[in-house]
Amino acid sequence: MGSAFQGKVVLVTGGAGGIGRAVAEAFAGEGARVAVAGRNLEALRAVELPGGSPLAVPLDVRDAAAWERAIATVVGELGRLDVLVHNAGVVEVGALETRPVEALRAVLETNLLGAMLGTRAALPALRASRGAVVHVASLGGLVPMPFEACYAATKAGLRQLSFSLRAELGEAGVSVSVVTPDSVDTAQLARELRHDEAALSFANPPLPPRVVAAAVVRAARTGAAEILVPGVSGLAARIAAAFPRLLLWLLPFLRRAGARRMARLRSSGR
Repeated sequence: MGSAFQGKVVLVTGGAGGIGRAVAEAFAGEGARVAVAGRNLEALRAVELPGGSPLAVPLDVRDAAAWERAIATVVGELGRLDVLVHNAGVVEVGALETRPVEALRAVLETNLLGAMLGTRAALPALRASRGAVVHVASLGGLVPMPFEACYAATKAGLRQLSFSLRAELGEAGVSVSVVTPDSVDTAQLARELRHDEAALSFANPPLPPRVVAAAVVRAARTGAAEILVPGVSGLAARIAAAFPRLLLWLLPFLRRAGARRMARLRSSGR
């Protein structure tokens, strides 16, 4: 039996990074024609996928006009758009009061506004193909993230955006899903490793990007509202989120576990 994505067109933002590249590889392995988008065109052009190079599309997700150009490029070059994966994201570590306003705005606009602008720009093409949108959120959108408050707020907002759009677009035949992973072993997480304040991001062992990519493909295939990765800890986080006092009581224990894992990773030369 052939893949559900054979010949379909998939656009992945943040396509040169760890999760984005893994998502692009996973869809290409399913027979999809893939476009990768991001600000670093040279890095995008260096991406190699099963079956050849993807279409590299310059895109600043914070720019509505850039989104319009990107969607037009994908549809013009590949003929259609079936799946939009909003994976682009950034983290700003540190106490909120010490973070530059420009840095906070970049997190908000990249992680949340970018998803809004991208879905808005892609909807005409996705309505035509009865396609899918998959947003990559984080368990950080379910649990408090001290010293990463702006990031956590955007990921919580991304989940709410996904669920709201799912209800809004159901009759249009466009599915909207959110994949909500624990911390992932990427260059971004390596940067967090340099900051003691990011200990909560290391409470559990980081996931390989391919695990998240597999969940993204499954979300696009099944139209699931949300896929938690891994399922057990994700479900635990979702349940704990209903009891804020208990969750806040647990945070110091989780932070200490994260600090110990950070120490081990640093001593191993990571």
